[in-house]
Amino acid sequence: MKKLLKNIGGILVLAAIGILFARCEQDPQLKKYVYPMPEVTGMTPNVGYVTSQVVITGTNFGNEAKAVKVFFGGTQATDIEMCKNNRIAVKVPENAISGDVTLQVWTNEVGVIGQYEVLPTPYVSAAQSDNASGTGIAEPGDKITITGENFGNDKSVISIRFNETPATDFELIDDKTITVIAPEGYDTGNVVVNIRGYEIKASVMFNPNSKGDVTVAYLKNYKQPFTGSGTGDWTDPDVWNQSVKNPTGCLQTQNGATFLCFQNGWGKNKLANAKVWQTTTLRAGTYRLEVTYTGTYVPNSDGNGVAALIVKGTDAASIPDVDQVSTISSENGVYATFGDWGKGDAAGTLKTSAFTLGEATDVVIGFVATIQSGNTYFKVTDVKLILE
Repeated sequence: MKKLLKNIGGILVLAAIGILFARCEQDPQLKKYVYPMPEVTGMTPNVGYVTSQVVITGTNFGNEAKAVKVFFGGTQATDIEMCKNNRIAVKVPENAISGDVTLQVWTNEVGVIGQYEVLPTPYVSAAQSDNASGTGIAEPGDKITITGENFGNDKSVISIRFNETPATDFELIDDKTITVIAPEGYDTGNVVVNIRGYEIKASVMFNPNSKGDVTVAYLKNYKQPFTGSGTGDWTDPDVWNQSVKNPTGCLQTQNGATFLCFQNGWGKNKLANAKVWQTTTLRAGTYRLEVTYTGTYVPNSDGNGVAALIVKGTDAASIPDVDQVSTISSENGVYATFGDWGKGDAAGTLKTSAFTLGEATDVVIGFVATIQSGNTYFKVTDVKLILE
């Protein structure tokens, strides 16, 4: 009897094993994928910089970027930008070194597909024009000198543009210096140097002949953060002239922010036709002024008044008193007066009308303010000159 039970137990074990194998072989959920071996036909470029793009062409790459591994000199790229069946785009990793480039797609190790030479990364330290108005201003035809490092010695792999306008007239002086002529019709914006596809943004170059905001060509220290001489909450703003110091200059620092501020109260005296201005020479054209103010409170009483203006002239004598700004005519200037009377913490923009200069003309740009009411203030955050 014991022998019979032992034999039956053995038969049951063998049957269970057979059923298990049968289920494994017949389970429709288990599939085996076989990926074709990729074939590489090209890799370009084979010389350049870290973070530059390299394109690999061929077949059987599939369409899953996550399945692709590319190594540059043994360093794996972490940025596969695109993978199509016949094209892979990859960024050269930051720590890449010159050497073999290898490829793997899924489990298929393609091996060495080419060599890549890593060049020292170029950079721009300065772009300065020879314009007499300033190194950040360039009229078409002005020469700009671009300095930096690792520009190389091959002019053919370099291109330069001003904003979106190509500059075709340039010279590679040496590995650290490029000179370029500002092209016709360019819009104010960054000078961009492209070397072997690697783009470097240099500083903004301003075209004073382009329409729009031309403040940088004519004024200094014209927006937050304003700079000044001295220390403390109140000081003299750099470049701006002041007819009255009350008792110190009109540059206020408050909670880390800076303002051109006209104030009566809190240690400040009454203001009577206080004038703050810069002088400049405007080219022929049609101009207007925009002044942004914030956190302002000026009651319409006691002869209070604030005006922003552009007038022909060279000094404070050209600026009329507050009650005379309406005498400014379109022939000699424009102005805008503050109007948010008594609202408290008012914010907005004073916008003058436009006036036209037929030739280069000396002008005064600034403010005149009379503030007689106590605890009253007008705070400027931005002065903007617009060429229409």
